[in-house]
Amino acid sequence: MSDDEGQARLFGSAFDHASAGMTLVDDSGIYLRVNRAYADFIGYTVEELVGRYFGDFTCTRDHDADVALVGDLISGVRSAILREKEYRHRDGRILPALVSSTLVRPIPGGRWQLLSTVDSLTEQHSAQRQLAEMSSTVDGIVTVDQAGRIVAWNQGAERLLGYTSADMLGQEFAVVVPVRVRQEYQAGLAQFVAGGSPLRGTTVEVPAVHADGRELLTELSLSTWAHDGHPRYTAILRDVTVQRRAQRAAALIRHAAVTANSADAFDDAAADVVREVCVRLQWRAGHAWISGSERAVWHVGEHGHDAACTLSECAARGDAGSMSEMPGDGVALIVTDLARLKPWGGSLAGCGIGAAVAVPVLTGGEAIGVLSFYLPADIATPDHDLLQALEQIGLALGRVVERQRTNETLAWQATHDPVTDLANRRLLLDHIRDSQQACRSVAAQSALLLINLDRFRLVNDALGYAVGDQVLRLVAERLRLAAGPGNLLARLSADEFVVLTELPTDPGNTVSAGLAHRLLQALGEPLTIGGHELRLRASIGIRPIHAGNLPPGLLPAAVLRDADAALRQAKRRGKDQVVVFDGALAGTAVRRVDDEIALARAITEEQLLVHYQPIIALDTGRPVGAEALVRWNRPGQGRVAPDRFIPLAEDTGLIIDLGRWVLRRACRDAARWTSEAPVMADASVSVNVSPRQLTHPRFIGDLDAALADSGLPARRLTLEITETALISEPEAVMETLHEIRIRGVQLALDDFGTGYSSLSYVQKLPATILKIDKSFVDPITGPGAGTSLSEVVIKLADATGLVTVAEGVENPEQASALRLLGCHRGQGYTWSRPIAQNELSQIAGALSIVSDVPGTAV
Repeated sequence: MSDDEGQARLFGSAFDHASAGMTLVDDSGIYLRVNRAYADFIGYTVEELVGRYFGDFTCTRDHDADVALVGDLISGVRSAILREKEYRHRDGRILPALVSSTLVRPIPGGRWQLLSTVDSLTEQHSAQRQLAEMSSTVDGIVTVDQAGRIVAWNQGAERLLGYTSADMLGQEFAVVVPVRVRQEYQAGLAQFVAGGSPLRGTTVEVPAVHADGRELLTELSLSTWAHDGHPRYTAILRDVTVQRRAQRAAALIRHAAVTANSADAFDDAAADVVREVCVRLQWRAGHAWISGSERAVWHVGEHGHDAACTLSECAARGDAGSMSEMPGDGVALIVTDLARLKPWGGSLAGCGIGAAVAVPVLTGGEAIGVLSFYLPADIATPDHDLLQALEQIGLALGRVVERQRTNETLAWQATHDPVTDLANRRLLLDHIRDSQQACRSVAAQSALLLINLDRFRLVNDALGYAVGDQVLRLVAERLRLAAGPGNLLARLSADEFVVLTELPTDPGNTVSAGLAHRLLQALGEPLTIGGHELRLRASIGIRPIHAGNLPPGLLPAAVLRDADAALRQAKRRGKDQVVVFDGALAGTAVRRVDDEIALARAITEEQLLVHYQPIIALDTGRPVGAEALVRWNRPGQGRVAPDRFIPLAEDTGLIIDLGRWVLRRACRDAARWTSEAPVMADASVSVNVSPRQLTHPRFIGDLDAALADSGLPARRLTLEITETALISEPEAVMETLHEIRIRGVQLALDDFGTGYSSLSYVQKLPATILKIDKSFVDPITGPGAGTSLSEVVIKLADATGLVTVAEGVENPEQASALRLLGCHRGQGYTWSRPIAQNELSQIAGALSIVSDVPGTAV
């Protein structure tokens, strides 16, 4: 799976499972995606909403405003929008909501899409309507004399505070004032009587105690008048408890929603929200904690006491505490037995705490954390409506956790390999850079060990990618154990791993070499997966990192390049080899880069040549074809050996462009043989095809284009493939081979006997020709001498109806022996070396007129 597909899947999961409503709208207002929470909110299913116009569910008065605000987003006037709007429910109800919107472009340069989060405000508005109804009741009217004794108490006051006039007449008004503010009340009354109070003619909010002990919040307006020459003071009281609580709860919900939408980390959002709740509700302290966090986020308000402050001590340590009953069922919990707040619940009495409230932090309906608040003993515990508001706050913070964890997952995936969980190239390069800086600034030393699993691709091809991934995970674990702690492990590609280790000192690179051999030993231990016992072998290149080999400007990628040069040298030496990078290899790494650039230029600028080695019919001695062999005369360097630039093309992927160029040139040249080399007019041209070409999606198109552009009949083209092409992605390769044969092009199995094919496998192939490898021909010294291996192959080919071609026939004796064995064709220096196109006519003509002895050379 690609990084983009992985990120898209994570976004979809977070979107669909978000607790708030989520919508994604295109630039024409059509819902592209909605989640279940939003669909439930307006009474539809997800399927019914996708593809519908958003205005169908938006109140008319909000539609034009929505369009205008989106225009602000598109023009850049705003980067995000937070607004209240109304939706139309399926049953006709109008539902208020708080909507946060921003523009996203899933495809760079593509059309914008509007991503919105929708939070219901239905409960908040319901509470506000109740408040409006409450405000229409008869107010309480109380009159006191100069001494503060009550002389009048109306029925509104009876309903408001629960005391009858008989109970209250003659009492001081202070009896209905909470003890904690009674002294402040009496001072204010004295100031009012003295005429110095600014409260005269104004309205203030003061707490009052109901007869049943409940504390109310009242709105109070004061006036003065005279009775028989004595001053009287009348207070008009209105209960605003529910109204203020609802407003306060709504403000807390709104604050939490805004904070959650703008915060990137839970701790930041939680610190702000906990402080806001404590300040608005006059609660003493609070903290927030989520699972996986070592510390809780605290807020402790000012509160004086003589003893040490338990709350402040807990906050300093980041304690989360514990309760015998956590709010795991998704609802808030009130605790009045402080002993349950272990381990320090009993000591909270010294901070004047009378109760605690625990609120779950929810994601996807699961409690993953808690908000805890500590209430002074003289403040009433929260009612049902406030508890619901706190639960909404827990949900809002849960969305921060969802977003934070999604971001953390994306950040992890951006720097780690998805199969092994090891560091990827990006993270490795960062650590290499850090190692370079450390080695330059202090007397430190590091080493980078680049590990390549030999022939690992065969595991994937033979046992499947699922088993291959299991092997990779076991390899990662073995490397981790063998390398020990403190070392960075990374995976670069399917079969390449890296260990970056810090070394206190490593004279002669003995420590890093010793580590390399321990890694090889660990990898060499047999492993069993799915009933298969495997033995892995590897090669390792070491790149020491110290102040003496870090020239200025050396990039981390260059360190990897140097390790790769050492690794390639190790692979050339055989299996289980370790090579340490040195100055001699430095030139090799640079030359490889130069060679790659030069080869790419040679292909595009047609600096390449194609030579042809004739293929001879052994029964007549006449040429019946020629194999196309690419040659490179590099400017300033002369002829470059094919065994040098062909592997380079394979490794770098240039083999696709190189193979396409050779195929087109060979077809064009062969089409000209009719006029330029009449003896070869009906001869076929053989072109080698790389395994990577056969699995390339454009190969069949390249083949068709080469035949069409040249006019060469398909029957005159033979494509030579090796057995390794059959092992790699066999299903895809087999499909390509059948497409080739459908066109009438011949197929030759090259280098047969040096790979892994069995007779049963060969029989499944649509091949028409089998080429006998030179290693089978070399032992032949004459008829019946050294012919056993070739004889087996020739008989196998006869049994399967294949034409045989012997490669590397070096002398007439070998040619005669092969002819007597029944081999059909041969090629090699017995007849001709590979020659240029302009020499082919002369050589082919000479071969066609020699005596009937097939081994005669020209």
